[in-house]
Amino acid sequence: MRPAAGTAARALRRAVPLGLGLVLLAGGLSLAPAAAAAPTGPSVLLTDAPKIQTLRKAATTTVTSPRLVRSTRSPAATRPPVSTWEVTYTGFESNSQARQSFQAAVDTWAGLVASSVPIKVSATFKDLGDPNILGQAGPTDFVVLDRDRNGTRDTAYPVALANALSRADVSPPSSRSSGNDIDAEFNNRAVDIYYGTDGAAPRGFVDFQTVVLHELGHGLGFLGSMDVDSSGIGSFGSGTPFPDIYDRFTVLSQGAVQGKPLLSFPNNSSALGQALTSGGVYWDGALGKAAYNGRPPRLFAPEKFQPASSFSHLSDADFPPTDVDSLMTPFVENNEVIHEPGPIMLGMFADLGWSTPPLPGVRFTPIDPVRVLDTINGIGTPVRRLGPGGFLDVHVAGVGGVPNDAKAVVLNLTGVGPTSATDLRAYPTPRTGTAQPQVSNLNLASGEIRANLVTVPVGESGRVRILNSGGTTHVLGDLSGWYGETASSAYHPIDPVRLMDTRGAPGSEGTPLPAGQPRDVVVTGMNAVPASATAVILTVTALNSTSTTDVRVYPTPADGSAPPQVSNINLRPPGIVPNLVISKVGSGGSVRLLNSAGSVDVLVDIAGWYDTADGALFHVLAPKRILDTRTSAAPKLVAGETRDLTVLGVAGVPAQATAVVLNVTGVGATRTTDVAVYPNPGNDTVPLVSNLNLLRGQTNADLVVSGVGVAGQVRLRNSGGELALVADVAGWFGP
Repeated sequence: MRPAAGTAARALRRAVPLGLGLVLLAGGLSLAPAAAAAPTGPSVLLTDAPKIQTLRKAATTTVTSPRLVRSTRSPAATRPPVSTWEVTYTGFESNSQARQSFQAAVDTWAGLVASSVPIKVSATFKDLGDPNILGQAGPTDFVVLDRDRNGTRDTAYPVALANALSRADVSPPSSRSSGNDIDAEFNNRAVDIYYGTDGAAPRGFVDFQTVVLHELGHGLGFLGSMDVDSSGIGSFGSGTPFPDIYDRFTVLSQGAVQGKPLLSFPNNSSALGQALTSGGVYWDGALGKAAYNGRPPRLFAPEKFQPASSFSHLSDADFPPTDVDSLMTPFVENNEVIHEPGPIMLGMFADLGWSTPPLPGVRFTPIDPVRVLDTINGIGTPVRRLGPGGFLDVHVAGVGGVPNDAKAVVLNLTGVGPTSATDLRAYPTPRTGTAQPQVSNLNLASGEIRANLVTVPVGESGRVRILNSGGTTHVLGDLSGWYGETASSAYHPIDPVRLMDTRGAPGSEGTPLPAGQPRDVVVTGMNAVPASATAVILTVTALNSTSTTDVRVYPTPADGSAPPQVSNINLRPPGIVPNLVISKVGSGGSVRLLNSAGSVDVLVDIAGWYDTADGALFHVLAPKRILDTRTSAAPKLVAGETRDLTVLGVAGVPAQATAVVLNVTGVGATRTTDVAVYPNPGNDTVPLVSNLNLLRGQTNADLVVSGVGVAGQVRLRNSGGELALVADVAGWFGP
């Protein structure tokens, strides 16, 4: 329904199922979701949004678990407020502690979500009739905004978020009975409620501040419009064509179906109903995943849809009561005190559009390279080939100098002799479920031996997962460093420059590397790289080999010790194979190259360095595709063509990023070519470097760490023939 032409905007009402709430079940609270109210009209506002009801049911068991108190950072209530909350208190005169507890929850949110428009809350403490009803709350309205900025309003936002994004009160006052953004009512007859703010809830009591913090989270937008009726038909929009902004970040990942947006299922269909009750519904927002160390957080989606719980909560299986992110799960134990939303919720809020405190970046510590996975010789796993669709989890934390609290590791991943064309994917081992990244790290032709560097977040139990798509293959993995809060070095990007070319270019010895004779390359003291550098980022390219060989890159030892049993590049004649290397700086400010067999030419390009001084910190992201020239919207690159790719403000990379981590894949080159990736210089300058080399018909990928140039862009240049390029962003460097 829409207003007739020429009429004033007005709110339309839609039928709303049972709202979100906290329900006490067998000694615990079940937090259940509300459906969104319906949008319409020129300014398109929805009213009669559901209140999130909190119910108490008689416990059937005695709760004996100890009080749980969690905090993810310094108390948000002590942070300087970044939003103004105007709370109208009614009925709290009878319980001043309840008002103080409510205000403490408000103060927490005021320090976490930014808005230039006051967030108005009606807080009422009254008799709700049934003493088992603890309270209810929710957004008063939803407003339909133009999410894609294409001139068409297409997405319903809770009014507080719509106001924050619009920097104005965008809902007509005449359409709202209360003038508030969130309505909250709590029962003054409820029993066994702890109203203190010190987190000392007695055993068997519900912590009021925790309940309020949760309910206000729903009022700010942690809820979607999806529902499943009694016949199994799934729907969104509650009778309107407008999904909630929350809905747009949800995907199905289960079995062979991975990362399929729920909104791609037909509205009012059994297919959507089956997806919503699959147990495999995940959050696909870049910042929510980043807060979960690169993993997609799983949502609560039991096989029987629960109108007061399903879809609009995090999975209680993935986020148990001891987890810092369990505030928005469907169950909260008695005596459990949660006075912080947790980083995942804040990341999800940032995906929705709220301005929230960014996750802190981490530093890097290089290590002497060490092999942690070898399916040929049984290192890190029993001897076996990895079959089609098979995966293995590799312990990386607590191994080879990597501490148990590492956030991400740098791993050189090598595929050896697949029986058919395949790709390998490296990602953090999930806690539960089957969600997989929809991007690849290493592409392999049948029988090929090839490596690619990956920066992969550490997953459950200190492991990373390696997934093989097709055929059977052996896999090698070599660690060269780690990122974490206790790591030592920050990053400094530079415009890429060639350090060495054994074919005779300046700075080289002009002779190929013979077998078994190491060659040292000085990396400090030139190109603005200081003597204090602890590690460097290099693109190393091997070509013109006279036999099948491998090339190793490692810190020059001071004592002539034996080379590490690792490899960086594997090639057969007449291949041209590059690979990114992050190497610790060795003796004399140099790194060492070692060729195993025959002779080979080597090119070395430097793109940046690390040291212990102030610099850019690393921020992990779950891989996200940001370029694919196989589509008509982004055609292939011809010889000599450049393509500027915007990276700032895309896929979770913020405006303040100084460098990005990209996995760049070349597809179907029509002739031998190379691709250079570098900061957009704002002119026609082309550096004498390369990142990706391809023979005719090849499809291969290489990791790139590039500084960000003019207009927040990196430039990609193809030197010859025609090819398609695919780019996946995996992280960024910055404050």
